[in-house]
Parts: sequence; structure tokens; C-alpha cells
Amino acid sequence: MAQVCQPVLGLASALVVVAMMQAGSSTVVVGGVVLAAVTLHLALHIAGRRGIRAFAVASSAMVVLAVVPMPGWSTGVLLPSAGCFLLVSWRVTTTAAPPRPRLALATGVIGVVLAESLAITRLADATAAGLQLLEAAVLLVIVVGVWLAARHTRVRREESEADEGVRLAAARLAERANIRRDLHDAIGHSLALMVAQAEAARIGIRDDATRQAIRHIADTGREALADLRAMLRVLDAAPSGTAIVPTLDALPSLVEAASTPLHVVNLVEKGPRGVLTSDAELALVRVAQEGITNTLRHLEAPVAVKVRLTWSATAATLEVGDDGGAGRRSSADAGSGLISLAERVSAAGGAFDVERNTEGWCLRATVPARISPTAGATQ
Repeated sequence: MAQVCQPVLGLASALVVVAMMQAGSSTVVVGGVVLAAVTLHLALHIAGRRGIRAFAVASSAMVVLAVVPMPGWSTGVLLPSAGCFLLVSWRVTTTAAPPRPRLALATGVIGVVLAESLAITRLADATAAGLQLLEAAVLLVIVVGVWLAARHTRVRREESEADEGVRLAAARLAERANIRRDLHDAIGHSLALMVAQAEAARIGIRDDATRQAIRHIADTGREALADLRAMLRVLDAAPSGTAIVPTLDALPSLVEAASTPLHVVNLVEKGPRGVLTSDAELALVRVAQEGITNTLRHLEAPVAVKVRLTWSATAATLEVGDDGGAGRRSSADAGSGLISLAERVSAAGGAFDVERNTEGWCLRATVPARISPTAGATQ
């Protein structure tokens, strides 16, 4: 706006100065008007970098215009370049910290009162004085109107920035939640499998040194898993939806990877496979992964785990149950995986529960499904 107004206001003021010179105005008066006009344009030029300083300079120039008598003019503040003062005031109102915007309004109002009061003292005609009061009212409306418009613009911008800040904060929380989930689901599961494989390998080795080394590997893996879960608490955040992840076709390889001579993991699927939404399919995969991981992590071998996927006309139910193993390892870290699972399943429109039976623990998740016309039944 300033780039457009600068030349227009400057040209109009130059024409006024030429008219003053032709009307016989003194050199002092013309010089004062020219100096004030140039100062106003300079103030507008620096307003983008130094708003408060520019406003002080512009206010000083307006005082000069109010004091200098201009023949044929009621007051010098009507000079076109005086519009630069309004633009500088706009800049201060929209960007400066409180209470400076209010001070800008007060300065503008006081300036109008000062200029019109000086103009009235120069007039002897009562009728002209009445017109001067009307002119003062119009100038006050302009000053206050520009300030209110600038204030409204500032409020809208601040509201927009606040909304953007909320969106950015939500995006950061969402990203932290996704990172936490990926770390928990992928790395945590891999560490649990590593520990289980190490324990199984130790059983068949007779050399004490080798057995001891493998035991250290298993212990180190458990410590790494505990450290990972502790770190995940730092990344805990509100759930943010789902990412591109493995499908139900990954269940066989998941079960195979967890199986060892001391960890018997079986997969049973019943009913014709239906169609799931992507987040529902992800939820079932993560329930299977978390159930197997918890069993390997918390139960002493030997242990048996059964993963059962049952299809019906309207739902798919996945259960992960264990037989209790040879006992439960002591662990002070309960982890946050089950909470994350409950959130995933709930977001997919399903239900999740954990129950203790006579043998061990069972995780169960049920999500909505619909029948696929091309799916076959598997037993």
C-alpha cells in the first residue's frame, strides 16, 4: 500500500506547494510545508523497519503542518502528504506491542484537536468557525476509523496465527505419536524376538562360556527393551491416525519369526476372510504383534502362544492367548503398548479388552468387517 500511496500523495502535495508559491506564500511557510511533507514520506519509508520511530517523526511533521499558516487552507494537516501519517499509524497499530497502538490513537485525536483549534483562532467569522468544527469532526472520524480498521486487521491476523499455532502443535503431537508407535511396534517387537531366540539357543549349548555369553545377549536385549519403553514415554502424545503399515498377510511371517523350540506360536484363522478398512487391519496386526511381544518379554520359557483370527459377516476378531509359560518375569515397567492398542482399535470403530483366564492372558480385538465376495474360507 505504501509503495502505491507514496508517489500519489507526493505528487498531490507538490501541486499544492506550487499553488502556494503562485498565491504569494512566504518562503518560510513554503519551506516549512515542503520540509514537513518530505519528513512524512521518509517516516512512511522507514515505518516497516522502525515503526515507533517513524510514528514519532511523522507526528512531529504533523505538528509543523498544524502550526504553519497556509493561505486559503483551514489547516495544514489537510495537505495530501498527511495521509502518510495515517499509514504510519496503521503500521504501528497492526504491529506494535501494547499500549503503543492506543498511544497512536490518542496522538491522532490530540493532533486533530490541536490543528483545528489553531485554525479556529485564525478565523474571525463565527460561521467559518462552525464549519471548522464540522471539519474537525470529519477528521476525527477518519483518524478513529483508520485506527479501528487497523485494530480489526490485527485481531484477525492474531486469531489466524493462533489457529495456525494450534494446527502446528497438533501436527507435532501427531508426528511424535507416530514416531512412538513405530518405535514401539517395530523395534520393540524385534528386540523381544531377539531375546526369545537367544534364550532358546542357550538351552542346546553345553559350553558354559558360550551359554553365559548368550545369556548376556538376552539380558542386554531385555535392558534395551526397557530403555526403549522408557524413552517412548517422552514421545507419548495424542493418537494421530494411522500410517501405511503391514496387512494381515504379515501374520504368518510374524508368527514364524517368534517361534523357537521354547516358544511355540501358532496362527489359526477361521471363516471366510472379509474386507477391513486400513486402520482396522493395522489395529489387528498390532494387537498380534503386541500380544506376542508381551508374552516373550514377560513369561519364562517354555511358553505357548495361540493367535486366532475369526471372521464373521460383520466383524473380525483377533485373539492372542498364552498358556502362562513356566512363570512370569518380574518387571517394574508395565509399558504403554496396551494403551496404544486400545486407542488404535477404538479409532477403527472396534472394541479391545484384556482378560486373565485359568492359563494365562488373552488380548482380544474386534473390528467391523464386511464380507468379501471373492474371499475363501481358511481353517
